[in-house]
Amino acid sequence: MPETSTSHKSGFVNIIGNPNVGKSTLMNALVGERMSIITAKPQTTRHRIVGILSGDDFQIVFSDTPGIIKDPSYKMQEAMNNFVKSTFADADLMVFITEVNEKYKDDDPIFENLKNLKAPKFLVINKTDISDPDRVVELI
Repeated sequence: MPETSTSHKSGFVNIIGNPNVGKSTLMNALVGERMSIITAKPQTTRHRIVGILSGDDFQIVFSDTPGIIKDPSYKMQEAMNNFVKSTFADADLMVFITEVNEKYKDDDPIFENLKNLKAPKFLVINKTDISDPDRVVELI
């Protein structure tokens, strides 16, 4: 009978953010494979894309999600937002990715959802290499 390890860990890491902030690029880099399509065209990812990273004593299931549409104007956008909302139910860790030049209001619904989430949250500020260094420091 094979020996089983009691130290094996696994979890779900869900990556959310606005369209074209680098969610798919991040997941592909973390998994080490091209799981998600990367393009400059907004809303290329239309449902959850799963990538799995496994090691001897761990397994991480990453979910790349559609970009959050602030004011959906048709059913497809509403459905994509619902995919994002569903990630709040199974997240062991939530990664919120944004880029330096994005603007948010304090009452943005995403912040309320993140605040109420019991799972740990991780903020990724992307595209700092093509941004004003003073703006990067201001955000940090």
